[in-house]
Amino acid sequence: MEEYDIDITPLIEKYEQMRALGRNIYFDADEFAILAEFYNAEGDNEKAEHLIREGLSIHPDSPVLMLLRAKTLVSEELYEEALDYLRLISDEGGVEYALLRIESLLHLDRIDEADEQMLETLGEELMAEEHNYFITELAYLYNDVDLYDFAIYFLEESLKFDDSNVDAIVELAYAYEMNGELEKAILQTNHLLDIDPYSYDAWSNIGKLYSMNGQYDKAIDAFDFALTIVEDDLPVLKMKALSLYLNDNTPEAIAIFQHCLQKAPDDESLYDSLFEAYEVMEQYDEMLKLIDLKESIFGTKGILAKRAFVHL
Repeated sequence: MEEYDIDITPLIEKYEQMRALGRNIYFDADEFAILAEFYNAEGDNEKAEHLIREGLSIHPDSPVLMLLRAKTLVSEELYEEALDYLRLISDEGGVEYALLRIESLLHLDRIDEADEQMLETLGEELMAEEHNYFITELAYLYNDVDLYDFAIYFLEESLKFDDSNVDAIVELAYAYEMNGELEKAILQTNHLLDIDPYSYDAWSNIGKLYSMNGQYDKAIDAFDFALTIVEDDLPVLKMKALSLYLNDNTPEAIAIFQHCLQKAPDDESLYDSLFEAYEVMEQYDEMLKLIDLKESIFGTKGILAKRAFVHL
């Protein structure tokens, strides 16, 4: 839930009472905006959108409500409509307006126009916190459209302002990973673990990064730690088994894959992983049993070829 400078509980109670009684709703524009943002944060998008519509019917020229309407259009991926609507806002400027416009332009692949808006906003006299908010949110937008170099630049700048921003660190690690800079992704994920040593997400992600980087021993250790936090978690067990297999510890990998298969017999990828591991160990009887089991669940597609392979 968003934080507010005032206690909004009385406002929420008043709105709910009026709604329950079926009375016409009247608030000023800022109150409509506060209520809409509250319900949006609570996940009640339908109520939030109703409040925005009601607010605009009473305050049709309110920039704050018009921005919320534009934000709704962007969230619905109606980017052309969002840009058209943003042109109607008389009080242009400000980082929220700029971010909505940039997001729409990026998704429409109008990169030059997005860059122009970005440079224009950066050229404004923003307070330090507002500047940092803008470049951080801007980086998230660049990550969303796979422009990782831009995302990395702005996230690195953002973390100079606040190096404990967990969301920004996660996004930076992701951008480095997608850019193929695994060592830097690992460094940022270790930074997350410095902040929260018991983060399941960080341990499982750094395990994945170590495995991608060929550091299988470290990957296995990381997955073990993640499994102490969330016991018997299937995705982590699968990644640990794969790391063991790639680290030439096929027997232990097989044991974990078998355990995973008991937990998730409908996960077709597990059959393929086990089949490959059995092949390495030349356990042909186990391969045939696995083929029979897979056929009983998924049908005959691809089964004949696997049987023929075993009997060669």
